[in-house]
Amino acid sequence: MVKRADRLKIEFLDEVNTNFEVPERLDSLTFVDTNGEQVRLSEYVGKKHVVLVFTQGFSGMLCPFCKTQTSRLVGNYSKFEDLDAEVLVVYPGTRDHLDQFIEAAKTEEANVDSVPFPILLDEDLAATKFFNIKSHFAHPSTFIITKDGDIKLAYVGEDLSADRPSIKAMLGVLEMAQLTNND
Repeated sequence: MVKRADRLKIEFLDEVNTNFEVPERLDSLTFVDTNGEQVRLSEYVGKKHVVLVFTQGFSGMLCPFCKTQTSRLVGNYSKFEDLDAEVLVVYPGTRDHLDQFIEAAKTEEANVDSVPFPILLDEDLAATKFFNIKSHFAHPSTFIITKDGDIKLAYVGEDLSADRPSIKAMLGVLEMAQLTNND
């Protein structure tokens, strides 16, 4: 078990650039929310900026990096709201360990009662296959999509580690998108 002091030392990347080409028809992706309802990515694109984060999923244990990243998204959610962005975290695979993951994300660093954004399931791994990010379940990946549907960041981690954008990096991309849209 990782001690709390050790968890806080996880550092994600403050400097990231797109390293992945996103396939066409991104807005056609469909997920299932924690209530079992279908959620289409197109419900968000065009209304808000979207921060779409894929976790690893469950491959025998809950990934400490995925829990920490999601917890930091929870703790900083108001900053994303201020930039008119919606955070969507995708948990690939079955819902067997989803409640455990959500509980860990709420208490890991954020220490809140609920997750303020949708946690979406990719039960049949259709989205993971769409992006071709399958690695047991999925490579940790972050996609930032503007209201206009432009991809401002498409980052796929090379391994199941801290190779993913930090909150600072994601907010920086969104701030640049805001500046671009205001010109």
